Amino acid sequence: MNVLLTSAGRRIGLIKCFKDVVHKSGGKIFAGDIDGLAPALFFADFPKKLPRVSDKGYIPQLLELVKNDGIKLIVPTIDYDLPVLASWQGEFIKSNFGNKGFAVPRSWLPDQINMKKLPNYLFVKPRNGSASQNTFSVGKQDLAQILSFVPKPIVQENIKAKEITVDALLDFSGRLIHYVPRLRIRLGGESIQGVTISDHQIRDWLIEILVEIGKLGGRGPITIQAFLTEGGPVLSEINPRFGGGIPLTFAAGGNYPAWIMEMVAGREVSPKPGEYKVGLYMTRHYVEIFSEGPFFL
Repeated sequence: MNVLLTSAGRRIGLIKCFKDVVHKSGGKIFAGDIDGLAPALFFADFPKKLPRVSDKGYIPQLLELVKNDGIKLIVPTIDYDLPVLASWQGEFIKSNFGNKGFAVPRSWLPDQINMKKLPNYLFVKPRNGSASQNTFSVGKQDLAQILSFVPKPIVQENIKAKEITVDALLDFSGRLIHYVPRLRIRLGGESIQGVTISDHQIRDWLIEILVEIGKLGGRGPITIQAFLTEGGPVLSEINPRFGGGIPLTFAAGGNYPAWIMEMVAGREVSPKPGEYKVGLYMTRHYVEIFSEGPFFL
């Protein structure tokens, strides 16, 4: 059973975890990227050159890989992949969670802004961003200037509270299988240091959120972020993909690659919510890779 990771970039931890599982079943790991020196390519069984996600030839080339190389599972790794793949497999159902009774930050699109009604402190980010790029904490007086730097921006109130990330897995029917909440200690585009935390105070909220995501069409890996305010959790973001800190979740007991492969094989995976190691820390470092040249230009 062969697996393809798209926009593989630096997702070496993800490659390794899938590789361990896939090799046991006799399958191979394919990694695709536009950059012939993308580090993850060196850890795949077969590196593949892919066009930009926005290129018209992107989906046809993926289809060709699926056909010629027996790909059974495609794992997207960045947000830019998601709408393109969604248009191929069927749109991921969108919904405003604020209308379903969950607390979310007050948010505005640029054409909805009334300066008189905005809070003094704001957070600006792209609606389809990745790796914390083009994100800004900004005072209301500087908002107009910052908006010109952010592609497809959304403006939110800046909530001053501890922010957590939750990695979760839903099966192909949208049923919740597992989750691991974690605190990001240090960031550098993606999580560099982190620690898993107890779900004691957020368990009911967390299960309710993830069940709702499943009802709305969520399948496979889901990453959500939330602020832990005095009034309870405030949901800030949902990403239907693996997060950058996913190796910590794998190490804490979330064997998502193996469980996903079981699903692809048509076997049922038993739900295991709350079964993970609390207080497990992760720290990352750079490792050099030397090569006579890139895999492709």
